[in-house]
Amino acid sequence: MLDRKKVLILDPSPIFRRTLKEVIRTSETHVDIREANNTDQAENILRNDPPDVVFFDIALPRDDGIAFIASIKDMLPESRVVVLTTHDSAEHEAASIGQGADYFLSKERSGGLRLIDVIRTTIRQNGHA
Repeated sequence: MLDRKKVLILDPSPIFRRTLKEVIRTSETHVDIREANNTDQAENILRNDPPDVVFFDIALPRDDGIAFIASIKDMLPESRVVVLTTHDSAEHEAASIGQGADYFLSKERSGGLRLIDVIRTTIRQNGHA
């Protein structure tokens, strides 16, 4: 029996969260998915129901998404962090990776196959229990 993996989607857009949730569930069947639209909600989930993988957009209203990567990694060093953003400059990518993101993908430029590959890799290979 496969262990169920926990996933957190942090994105201010309910439409994007719903779409990503559908893509994840289509790619991986043994997942429990939680959603948050801001860092306060995300921190509550991170503390009370630690995810194996966090997918999120660094473009968060009222919050510094890049700095939040370090917070996630401090709380849950084994969790994978996947940035999915429209802020896809080289500077944002370097800053995100520097804070501990495992992957940095552009919402606009990354193809669907690349996203599915990252979903499968992060969910299947994560060692966080």
